[in-house]
Order: sequence, then structure tokens, then C-alpha cells
Amino acid sequence: MRLGRTSIGLVLCGAALLSGCQGIGERFELPRSLRGSSSSKDVKQAGHTEGEDAAPTANVMVDADAAFKEEKFEKAEELYLAIADDTKQRPEIAERARFYQAESLRRQGYYPKATDAYHKLLQDFPSGVYRGQAIGQMFAIANEWLQPFRDEIEDAKKPADQRKKKSWTDSIVLVNFDRKLPTMDTEGRATQTLERVYLNDPTGPFADKALFILGKVNEVRGNYREASRYFQQLVETHDKSPLRDEALEMAIITKNNSSGGPMYDGRDTAEAMRLITMAKATSPKLVQEQSKMLDSQAVMVRIQQAEKDFETAEYYRRTGRYGSAWFEYELVIRRYPGIEKFAERAAERQRELKAEMDELKDPSTTTSTKWMLKKYLLGHQVPTAKIPDKPDVKELPENRSSPAVPATRADLPKDIIPNR
Repeated sequence: MRLGRTSIGLVLCGAALLSGCQGIGERFELPRSLRGSSSSKDVKQAGHTEGEDAAPTANVMVDADAAFKEEKFEKAEELYLAIADDTKQRPEIAERARFYQAESLRRQGYYPKATDAYHKLLQDFPSGVYRGQAIGQMFAIANEWLQPFRDEIEDAKKPADQRKKKSWTDSIVLVNFDRKLPTMDTEGRATQTLERVYLNDPTGPFADKALFILGKVNEVRGNYREASRYFQQLVETHDKSPLRDEALEMAIITKNNSSGGPMYDGRDTAEAMRLITMAKATSPKLVQEQSKMLDSQAVMVRIQQAEKDFETAEYYRRTGRYGSAWFEYELVIRRYPGIEKFAERAAERQRELKAEMDELKDPSTTTSTKWMLKKYLLGHQVPTAKIPDKPDVKELPENRSSPAVPATRADLPKDIIPNR
């Protein structure tokens, strides 16, 4: 018979009492892991463990809060940093210390260090109580860093004679000495911060704004592929955003510009056409205000697709694959009627192709010279015409039972003449 843990414990306690042992509760204690926690809500965050030898933080936190209220932010930042980096502190204390460390840095004007501290807070406590405030401060700092970019856009809208004159030294900025700015590449650091804003809160109040600014920066700098990705992400994930219509318009334009032309992969042009169809189906305001833009973008997409298919047919024709070329020309005729006369050009190419196929059967000197020029001078891989000769009757199967081969033909060998 097997005894459970409770039965075994009762047996041991009874034996101890019978033997006259006193103070059993003092000499035998439950392990620490079985005593129970003081609160079921004590959730340990990554990197933070609470132990018996944890340093008392009550006085340090009081001193840090007092320094922060007195606007002694340098002293407060040091005290908060010491508490936040102590991995033995309680999670809620460490989170609060990290947030106010970032706030102390921001109040001193050290914006790059503050954004790093906010990001550290979001990594250690992704569901903390200070998450929303940290994301808001990061967005505000990145928005301030992009003020020169907005000034550049506004200046570009002015007439040429009213624009700010620039010298060749304006674009040469190696190091920033302002504590509010990153040491190098302010615009790049701003876009990195906006990406962190979106990734840490993709459905929050700043997510759509961050995506739109990221798309606008890349669009102005000529990075159309990245810009179309940000704009399309905003359109597909934030249906209720007031920036959706404008982002959809910019997504169509940048997606069309990022295709690289008809000689490249045609998936971007197909995606641009899908976005145009989406705009006409889901954005009546955009259709009403920008109908001409949508129609012109659709025509540009069709032109690129028609040219791509037409060039594919031309390639097949140059390499001597006339069947594939004829098929591609027929696709152009049926798919793109009236698009930059590609259908008419494809029909003309079909007529030329038919004439060339007829010339293959002409063994004249003129035709042979023409094909030699195409092959050796122009480098075309032209097919060669093979006129079938008379069938080799020696390889034909013998069938002596049926008079399929007449015996009166003089050109037939005697060994296949049927016996009579």
C-alpha cells in the first residue's frame, strides 16, 4: 500500500511525539519555495530578481524624488540610475526609477540619452504603467529633431527667387555639439526613434503618425521602395486614421516610382494597380478630390505592363522562338488595346513574323543573304529552315500483307515490293 505525502507527514510527527521530542517546529521548517509569497501579484520582470540581501531603496528613492522636485535633475538622474540598474529591486520600483531617469535626462536637454533610457524602459517593461508616456516623449523628441526637414519642405514650396540660398558647406555637418541633438546623423536617429515608437506600440495613438512621417522622409529623399512600404502599412493597419487617404495617395505614387521600369520585376506595378482599385473602392473622398491622379497613375501602370510584355515578345523573336513570340504579341493585343499603340505595334510585328516564317521556305539567294545578315551582323538567333526531303523508304516498316505500297513505282527497292 502506498502512502501519500500527508500520510507520511502524520506518521513522522506521531513518531516524534511518541519519542518525546520537543520543538519540532523550530528544528524542521518548510523550504522557502513552499512558504508562499506575500502577494500573488509580484511578477518578476526580465533581469530583476528580488532577494533577501536587496539594498534598501526607500531612502534613496525619497532623495531622488526630492531632487527631481527641486529640479536638481543631474543628481536625480544619478540616484534613479542606481536604483534602475539594481537587478535585485522590485519590478515596479525599477520601472519607476528608469522612467524618471529618462525624464531627468530630458529635462536637462540630453535628448539622445533620454531616448535610449525610454527605449530601455520599453524593453525591460513592455507592459509597464509608464509605457504610454515613454512612447509619447520619444515621438515628441523625434518630431523636434525633424524640424529642419520640415523647414526644407516648406522652403521648396516657395518660388525659386524666394528660396533660401544654400552654399556647398550647408550639407557638411560632421559633428553636433548641441546636447539636444545626436552627435551625428540627426535625421537618421529621428527615423530610428520613430520606428521604435511604432514597433513598441503598433496600435497606439502615435503609430499612424510615425508611419506617415517615416514614409514622407523616405519619399523626399528618393527612397521610394521604403516610402511605399511605410505608407502601405499605414493604409492596411489603420483604417480609421485621418492620414489614411493621404497615405494611400502617396503609397500609389511611390509604389509606381519604385518599380524601376518595365525591364524589372513587375510585382510593384501590379501592387500599385491593386492600391488604385482599393482607393476607388474604399476612399470616396480621395476619388472625388484626386480622380485625375488615380486615372493617370493607372495609365502609367498599364503602360509599364504593356511595354514589359511587348519587350518579352521582342526577346523571343530575337532568339528565334517564334511560337512564344507570337503568343506574347497576342497577349499584348488582347490585354492593352489603345495603350500607347502597343496593340498596333504587336499586330504589325505579327505580320512581320508571318512574313519571316514564309521566307524560311524560300531557298533563294536573296532570302539566304538576308538571314545571314541577321545572324552574323545583327547577332539574331534565327531559326534555320529545313525543307523535308523525300522520305527514306528503307526505314519504313514492311507490311507485306497489305498493298499499301504500289508495286509499279520504279523508285522503290525490290526488297519491299510485295510478293504476288
